[in-house]
Amino acid sequence: MAARRDQILQAATVCFSRKGYYLTTMDDIVAESGMSKGSLYWHYKNKKAILISVAEWYFKQMVGEMMGAAQQAPTAADQIKTLLALFVEIMDTEDALINVFIDFYAETRHDAEVTEALQEMMMPLVDAIAAIVEQGVASGEFKPVNARNVAITFMAAGDGLFLYRPILADQFDWRGVAEFFSEMFLAGLCAEPGREPQP
Repeated sequence: MAARRDQILQAATVCFSRKGYYLTTMDDIVAESGMSKGSLYWHYKNKKAILISVAEWYFKQMVGEMMGAAQQAPTAADQIKTLLALFVEIMDTEDALINVFIDFYAETRHDAEVTEALQEMMMPLVDAIAAIVEQGVASGEFKPVNARNVAITFMAAGDGLFLYRPILADQFDWRGVAEFFSEMFLAGLCAEPGREPQP
C-alpha cells in the first residue's frame, strides 16, 4: 500500500514539475506511474488530493532531516545555522520539489483546503524553531524575544529564498544571501548585539 502511494507521489512530482499543476492531468500521472487509472483513483480521489499528499510527503521528510541534524548541534545558534544550511542544500538539489511547492503555495490564494493543509505542515516546524529560540533565551545565549514570531520570521525568509531562486536563477549568489541572512538573524538574537555566543 505505502509503496503504491510513493509510486504515485513520485510520478506526480515529475508531472507537476514538468507541466505545472494546472496543466497536469490524472491521465499524465497514470502514464508516468505505470499504474492503472482505477488504481490511481482508489488511492486518490482527484489531482488536488495528490498535490496535497506530495507536499506533505516531501515536507515531512525535509523537516525530519533538518530537525534531526539540528538537534546534534551544541548551541541554539548552531542549531539555527544548521537548519538554514540544510534548507539551502535541499533546495539546491531538488528543482522538481521547488516547482511543486510554488504551485502548492499558489493554490493557498483561493483554496481553503490547501491553505489548511499547509498550515498543518508548517506548525510543527514553527514549534520546533520556537523551541530552539526558547532554549537559547533560557540559556542566556539569546536575548528575550517572542520565540514564535522569530520562528515565523525565519521561515518567511527561507520561503523567500525558496521562491526567488527559480525566478532570479543565476542573477545572484543565493547561497551567499542565505549565509548573510543567517549572520543577520543571529546577530539580532544574540544577547550581546553583533556577537554570537560561544559554546
